[in-house]
Amino acid sequence: MSELLRLEAINKIARRARRNWLLSYGDMITLLITFFIMLIIVRAGNVSRIHAWVNSQISEAADELVDVVEREGLEGIQIRRDTKGIHLILETTNMFDEGKALPKPGLRSLLNVLGPAIQNLSLFRMPQLPEHRQLIQELAAAGFIWNTEVRIEGHTDNVPLLPGSEYRDNWELSAARAQSILKILQKTSRLPESQFAVAGYGEYRPLTANQSGQQRARNRRVEIIITASLVKKQ
Repeated sequence: MSELLRLEAINKIARRARRNWLLSYGDMITLLITFFIMLIIVRAGNVSRIHAWVNSQISEAADELVDVVEREGLEGIQIRRDTKGIHLILETTNMFDEGKALPKPGLRSLLNVLGPAIQNLSLFRMPQLPEHRQLIQELAAAGFIWNTEVRIEGHTDNVPLLPGSEYRDNWELSAARAQSILKILQKTSRLPESQFAVAGYGEYRPLTANQSGQQRARNRRVEIIITASLVKKQ
């Protein structure tokens, strides 16, 4: 009988030990999960703050460009800030001859003002600005680089080109117009060629329907899109 009591006591101790071990293991797992959740929250908070900071710099640059346009009295250009960046929309009706990609004198004069204005934007001078230099260096140490781009996009209406045109179709014409603006803008801004990109969309990304002369004129445009972001180093 005493032997049975002794075995039962041993079993009770063993069961209690197993139960305590499971409780300790469960507590440890809970703590680890809580720890990793906190890390994710902290990291997400940092990412959100950095994202907000980048957006604020882009908005500040948009305001700088608006000031230039108003101060210089530039016509035929609209500035819009959206989630993609800063859009400078050039109304090309009086800036190119019909079916041509060579900018007229008025457009050249506008680009001669826009180029230096873009070059002087804080977006393109972030690593050199004292108020941002330390942050840019810390981000670089964390594996991120400050990346800026000037993208020029050409657009046309849906009216086919005349027979014998220099260009095969509206798609090719829009790309040629964007390319000609890129060359002038790169020269006047003195920014590295690596910061520029070009695209031609022809009639396929209209702002409005092509049902009237006014609507078609609105769709004939060139957009200069300025963006900035933090890119993870490869």
